[in-house]
Amino acid sequence: MTRPERKARTRDELLAAAGAVFMRRGFHGASLEEIADEAGYTKGAVYSNFADKDALFVAVLEARYERRVEIYTQMILEQDADLDDALLAVTRFMADADTREPAWLPLLAEFVSHASRHDRTRREYLRVREGFLQTIAGVIAALGTRHGVTFRVSPLEAARASSVLLRGVSAERLLDPELVSADLFVELHTALLRGLIVREAGAS
Repeated sequence: MTRPERKARTRDELLAAAGAVFMRRGFHGASLEEIADEAGYTKGAVYSNFADKDALFVAVLEARYERRVEIYTQMILEQDADLDDALLAVTRFMADADTREPAWLPLLAEFVSHASRHDRTRREYLRVREGFLQTIAGVIAALGTRHGVTFRVSPLEAARASSVLLRGVSAERLLDPELVSADLFVELHTALLRGLIVREAGAS
């Protein structure tokens, strides 16, 4: 294995360990020492790859967003499904992912609150966040082209609205899981997306 390959593997293992520790401890509760230990490295290995804990979390988030883009692209553009089925598949995936990892969105909310008080971190978070939404907007635009539909708002704002709804539902469920079920999210999110679509005559 070459030196660049070893460095890439170390970084990937640190990101995986950081994701697990952040989910378990929360952003503020996680320490770089525990993350390094989880990955089987020293704390120095963390600092050789990431400037600080904020930068490490942003990197975890960026890697997570990259995986989500791959999944959404496959569901929306690479499957032979009609428009309604594609929207429903993505919505169910979002609901299932939130159910499987109930700590993720509260963790993200904790980090966003932290980032809002630290300008450099806030700007880095926004860079990654807006990049993700722009990419999803491209997928939404391609979906519209494929099925001959347009949207009442820009694809970027449709992507943002989808994310805002998911975060809001997650926050409500954090307070009381019985208030908002996964099925209710599926119904609300599907209704939101369908309401944003303008179908032309003969569109699928």
